[in-house]
Amino acid sequence: MVVILIDDLGWKDTGVYGSTFYETPNIDGLAAEGTRFTQFYASSPVCSPTRASIMTGKHPARLQITNWIGGMANDRLLQADYLHALPLEEVTIAEVFQDAGYRTAYIGKWHLGAGHARPEHQGFETAWATNDAGQPGSFFAPYKNPNFPASNVPGLETDPDSTYLTDRLTDLAVDWITTDQEHPFLLILSHYAVHTPIQAKPRDVRQFDSGNTDTAYQSERFGGVTRMAQDHATYAAMIASVDESVGRILQALEDTGHGKNTIVVFTSDNGGLSTLSENRRWAPTANLPLRAGKGWLYEGGLRIPLIIQGVQDMPPTMDQPGTTDDLLPTLAGLAGIPTPARIDGLDLFKMPVSERVLYWHFPHYHGSANRPSGAVRRGRYKLIEWFEDYPAELYDLESDPGETTDISQFEPSVTQDLLRRLQSWRDEVNAQMPRPNPDYADQPDGN
Repeated sequence: MVVILIDDLGWKDTGVYGSTFYETPNIDGLAAEGTRFTQFYASSPVCSPTRASIMTGKHPARLQITNWIGGMANDRLLQADYLHALPLEEVTIAEVFQDAGYRTAYIGKWHLGAGHARPEHQGFETAWATNDAGQPGSFFAPYKNPNFPASNVPGLETDPDSTYLTDRLTDLAVDWITTDQEHPFLLILSHYAVHTPIQAKPRDVRQFDSGNTDTAYQSERFGGVTRMAQDHATYAAMIASVDESVGRILQALEDTGHGKNTIVVFTSDNGGLSTLSENRRWAPTANLPLRAGKGWLYEGGLRIPLIIQGVQDMPPTMDQPGTTDDLLPTLAGLAGIPTPARIDGLDLFKMPVSERVLYWHFPHYHGSANRPSGAVRRGRYKLIEWFEDYPAELYDLESDPGETTDISQFEPSVTQDLLRRLQSWRDEVNAQMPRPNPDYADQPDGN
């Protein structure tokens, strides 16, 4: 079992999901031989909560890891309290597979706690290149930032200066795959790409550089600004390196005879970074036709790619909605391994046909300009509730996947039903809520 987890890769950041600018032949080939999920969601619009859901099969609100670890921002509200590490008592996907006799390894971005919360204490026998931050100091050796020491990537200090981090992590993964060819294994290759800093190999950047500097932007709520085109050459080059990594992993599996009996999973941890505050116009990608991006509970912040290859007799695409909570029970089910009790996720390949309700909880402010909010999807309808004093919004995703038209006033019964469901669910999982900020001085917020 190989899970390739990309950081900040948007729903439309690959060719098979509709990009005409980024080039991803290996990822497209993975989808051609596997199952592509068209309505798959991150359990959070930011990384740490989604990663916690992947590790445990539990919703981030139940785990009380609802923000990226280290994120601290208050405004009209004081942000909700949240845990800054995945508790050791939680059963992780690594522990589930390890108990079944699998070798386990983790390579790359972790961002679920430092010290005794690192992957080697969470069921992974081996872990490489996991730092204490959500990004690398640099994508080029020695992968350091003197102004942000927590972002320095450890264990690779002897790499030549020209070494590119995405390539180096792939080297580690290939070496591990080929070391022991006798025992079943779970490898999670968690690339720091395509997160900031936006850096790529110059040769690849030149391939995508058209000289165009006239990128269009569109205003979003609360002073946000959204990039409207996929035309960032360096970001495209970062995706090309990720695609090359996928190709190398697949080749290593073929070379070792594992190609026919290894399940390969490709996904992301949140939507693409397309929307930032007005004074930060450098977001590198666009999620159109979806609205907004990372940090938001609109579709662009939540919908992500999911490709699973290696499952027999499965359809080329699956349209039923699912979330990253579902990955642990799905992968355990494919391996014939029992799943832990009391998790939120379901097996994506054995999901009941009945209508499923999905929930999100993000009681925090974010640099994308988003404000504390929650969301629920039931069938074609999706509701977003703002925890400040803004009215809830309702969208019909079947006719309006870009969430352009709020229909809450035209569907009051649906709006009230979804609000009640969302509030009841928060009570059930003991979701932590933001509180009024006694020091807030009321000012215009750009709504």
